[in-house]
Amino acid sequence: MFWKLVTRAAVAGVAAAIAVTTPASAATAPTLTGPASATGFGTITLTGTADPGAAVHLYESAIGFNELRPADDWENGGGTVTATADANGRFTITRFLDTGFYFQVESGGVLSSRITVLMRVRPTFWLRSPSRGVVQAQVEVSPQQGGLPIQVQRASGSSWLTVARGATGNDGAYAATMTGVAGGNGTYRAYVGADPKNGVLANYSAGQTVWVAGTVPAPAPAPAVGSVQFTRIQYNSPGTDTGSNASLNGEWVQVTNKTSHTVNLRGWIIRDAAAHVYTFPTNVYLGAGKSLAVHTGKGTATTNHRYWGRTSYIWNNTGDTATLRTGAGKTIDSCRWGAGSGVTTC
Repeated sequence: MFWKLVTRAAVAGVAAAIAVTTPASAATAPTLTGPASATGFGTITLTGTADPGAAVHLYESAIGFNELRPADDWENGGGTVTATADANGRFTITRFLDTGFYFQVESGGVLSSRITVLMRVRPTFWLRSPSRGVVQAQVEVSPQQGGLPIQVQRASGSSWLTVARGATGNDGAYAATMTGVAGGNGTYRAYVGADPKNGVLANYSAGQTVWVAGTVPAPAPAPAVGSVQFTRIQYNSPGTDTGSNASLNGEWVQVTNKTSHTVNLRGWIIRDAAAHVYTFPTNVYLGAGKSLAVHTGKGTATTNHRYWGRTSYIWNNTGDTATLRTGAGKTIDSCRWGAGSGVTTC
């Protein structure tokens, strides 16, 4: 976990705590606000006030270490994180979070109050039934923290029964195999427990349904034309086309499973008219009625989002054709558009 490693290095290499010298003419005490919590690894926005034009220095600490230090500005080549209050005395700072953190700012030798931002774990949950009476579950958590308690729960009427339990490994993942499962559809979810000493909050995954073979094996139906369809395509990334990864990921295609059973998209491809091809490289189980978006840029795959990994745009704003095919080359759906608003529902 990068942030924790940075903080550990600061604690090991710097012995001094925060020391602020009161100036002869004390500055206005700065303020700092932020979200109460964030879900999964990503950025948060901190805002506050200080004297107009004043330099504002950020201090931070992972909750598990509880020792505020100057925030390392590793994104910009080193130094410490500093913002400048605008003419109205307002400033904004963006930081990555992978655990719960304490934050505080200093300006003109005066400290703000300390704030706490907790981290709510975001679980990604997959299910499959490889054989009769067997259900396999896999959980990946963001941030990738080991030692978090995990429960796999199965819906039973209006309640949930725990059918497997364990803890995430060092890679933030957990897998379980349930045997002797009755045939038919079963709905499962994952519960990831909290880690209070690191400011990590518990969370549930969305429920997933899997069909389990019973007494009479039921072969998976062959994919039919229209069984999975393009339901929305954002072919023009919102805003100015800057070519940044965020802008590239603003361009995406969404496919929806129109059947009553789970479809495995492994080996299926999405292509444009210029023969740029995205291939689903691993088992991707798309539940009945569920949708999945494929973004043009880079990112971390989740249940509902995949990433092409491109460094340039794919879909033409003046017109293009998206085609969905199985690994065997069977065309399942296509969507064609001309110049328009930047989005189509096919």
